[in-house]
Amino acid sequence: MKKLLTFVSAITAGAIGTAAAEVSVSGGGNFYYSTASGDTVEATQEDSMSVTGGSVVFSMSTETTNGITVSGSASITADTDDIAEYSSTAAAGGAATGMSSLTFGMDGMTITLGDINNAGSGTGEGGDVATFASTHAGHFAGTAAAAGANDSAMDGIADGTGINVSTSMGAAAVDVTFVSKVGSGRNSLLTSSKTTGYSSGYAINVGFDVAGASVNVAAGGSQAKATATDNNTATALEVSYPASDALTVTVGGSSGTIAAGDEDNMFITAAYAMDADTTLSIGYGSGDNTTGGTLDKQTATTVNVSRSLGGGVSVFAEYAAVANDNGAVGTSGSAMTVGTSVSF
Repeated sequence: MKKLLTFVSAITAGAIGTAAAEVSVSGGGNFYYSTASGDTVEATQEDSMSVTGGSVVFSMSTETTNGITVSGSASITADTDDIAEYSSTAAAGGAATGMSSLTFGMDGMTITLGDINNAGSGTGEGGDVATFASTHAGHFAGTAAAAGANDSAMDGIADGTGINVSTSMGAAAVDVTFVSKVGSGRNSLLTSSKTTGYSSGYAINVGFDVAGASVNVAAGGSQAKATATDNNTATALEVSYPASDALTVTVGGSSGTIAAGDEDNMFITAAYAMDADTTLSIGYGSGDNTTGGTLDKQTATTVNVSRSLGGGVSVFAEYAAVANDNGAVGTSGSAMTVGTSVSF
């Protein structure tokens, strides 16, 4: 509480901006060559494709006279590792993002105000160790299931404009988020906010170590504004254990009621350091969603081998197989991808 009171007093006293600001620039680029096949007939695109993209990130920070750091960031991104790569016009231009939140840090605690990605959103999410192959395979597997194999029920449950507090309690790391309107982005004002969507979104994530394993537990929810619609609720668990100096195994899963559907998933991944520069990663994920009595399922199996060449440069090869079961109609797809990524 003392930390929070000090933070509030610093804001109200107008103490921000009394020290010189610092600005840093970083970036990265990637290239993928991928070939895929599956049950879905691709009428407009070749089975193989080449794509490239990257980003530039501007990070800014300053410090008040009483030691509170304030930081923000902005980026210019040409992203090619999602479904938009199938539109050449969509992939041709870059997008400017960021400048949607401010982060205040002091004495082991950070407070973020603005557009928040909810606490624990990644908890229970995994199984996909590919960077591009699973996206390409999923396109050839047809319409994706309502619950993706690699999606956690926690994802997006408390995304929106609000506040996030990250601190520690003893040996545990605690992350808490509250947003007034879920999915509101930079501004929570929506003309239909009282009758549609979800409000009062919250999420809590607690991380701690037990017997050499790293454990994350998350829970969250939000209030449905539409009449006769269930509120969103979710819980998730993730455990990562170093089985040896070279092998790390991670398992997890989630369960919840999301957008009036019952949703859950589970995953397991293993990362093996073949040598100081080469890592083999294997993942499996399964998710399902039941809405209106209809069950949708998706499974994904992925493999990735990556090698660091030094200087922020790495090369990789990966494989992904995705299977969908949408209302008892099964489809599948697979893809092989090779590429390189560079961090500047």
